[in-house]
Amino acid sequence: MNRNLLLVVYLIFLPFACFASYPEANNEYVNDYADIIEFEVIEKLREELEDVEYYSGVEITVLTIESYRSYKTGDYSWESFATGLFNDWGVGNRAQNNGVLFLVSTDDRKIRIELGAGYPDHYDEIMKSIIDNDIAPLLKDEYFTDGIELGVEKIVDATTVEVSFFDWYKWYILGGIGALISLIIALVIDKKKNPALFWVLLGLAGFLIISVFKGLASGNRSDGFGGGSSDGGGASGDF
Repeated sequence: MNRNLLLVVYLIFLPFACFASYPEANNEYVNDYADIIEFEVIEKLREELEDVEYYSGVEITVLTIESYRSYKTGDYSWESFATGLFNDWGVGNRAQNNGVLFLVSTDDRKIRIELGAGYPDHYDEIMKSIIDNDIAPLLKDEYFTDGIELGVEKIVDATTVEVSFFDWYKWYILGGIGALISLIIALVIDKKKNPALFWVLLGLAGFLIISVFKGLASGNRSDGFGGGSSDGGGASGDF
């Protein structure tokens, strides 16, 4: 009886055991699991990419691994592995899908820049040019740190734009205006004649004010990936 029960449990969980999970992200911006980037550069890149996300809203993450084949995820190719990993992590802003995954596999000698679904098709060619002309030559000559640094620099230049003050804070501004309007209407309403509407408007104003101040206090700093997704856009290369 016990053996039969164990067999049933084994058969149920066998499909899950056949596929290992994707590598975990211990850091939102740089995870050097292949141990090819100098420590000081890792810290510098993490700070730079955090600033990039804060000032532009674009989330870029770097991952180095020894071999994607070590992760039995069921992905049939380097590209499908990158797309699956991107979606598993949820890189980028969910609404804009503007995330970027810069992936390097040392044993497979492969490079991938996976783009969020929000990027137009012509960005694939831009990423291909960055891989072929900037990243691959350095990695081929074993200048791994230099290749990663230059790749990040080129990706940042290609995917980020300066954001105006209004564009950056427009939702906070609109929220503040909405709170002000709600307060004014609540104050001019006769509380005794229409108490329900008075308290609804006052509550709405309070909610908007709290939301605005919480948003301004937190800025665009992130404590994790933003839930973005990729449909396979980007480019690959070898070194």
